[in-house]
Amino acid sequence: MKAAKHASARLVLVGTVHHDPHGYDKLQRVLAAVQPDIITLELSPYGRGFRTKHSRRLTQRILSRIPGAVGREPPAPGTESRDHLPAALEQLLATITFPFEYRAARDYAATRSVPFYCIDLSHVSRHKVCMLKAEALTGRNIKMLLALPDKELQDSVTMCYKRAAAMWREHQGCQRLPYLAGDPSAVERDEHMSRRLRNLCKRLPKKTIVHIAGWEHCANSSGPSNLYGLLRDLCPQRILLDEAWSDNRPGLSGSLD
Repeated sequence: MKAAKHASARLVLVGTVHHDPHGYDKLQRVLAAVQPDIITLELSPYGRGFRTKHSRRLTQRILSRIPGAVGREPPAPGTESRDHLPAALEQLLATITFPFEYRAARDYAATRSVPFYCIDLSHVSRHKVCMLKAEALTGRNIKMLLALPDKELQDSVTMCYKRAAAMWREHQGCQRLPYLAGDPSAVERDEHMSRRLRNLCKRLPKKTIVHIAGWEHCANSSGPSNLYGLLRDLCPQRILLDEAWSDNRPGLSGSLD
């Protein structure tokens, strides 16, 4: 038990809301404050390779179906240089380009010479990509997304962060997490990532390890154990990326203002 506590004090879980328009800068500040020795991410090696090879072509395919966007130059993979598009299409494009979590972690790791690993399951990612091609990237689906009422992406992201903060607080109690019930592979993914993180903590007890994941993976959960539940015996520190809430971070909040 003593050894577990020694390792767990160096594990930090950073919970994000995917597609946060300001997520890159927020995550860069968190990483600079925590100063990790190792960074891991909820992204599979297959997902990383797929985006490297295909994100530009698939982005052009989506833009070509938007009125007024014919001939528009798609952004380079991993950039955010698009003109404003309906929020639904922004989120679709975000699924085929590098998410801000990857870009922020990659850039920080490259600048500080820190090891950076994508540790999600590739076979699950491969299946999701097949479903994406068959359903979400069809002309019919893009046309349907264009017909939806537009909304501000930031408003949706802000609501998600408020919900996340409420669920993370211990006194609120555990709640059932929809992603664990709605995705048959969710438990398998969290079990796999928890094993990878536990092994890193065991092998490198004097290092600070930061894992970046969607906030639900780091919330208190009833029912099936999520990533946080599987690692709870290591007493990981959790940081919610909206900068409004975290546990066990003495002196850290001032660094994030």
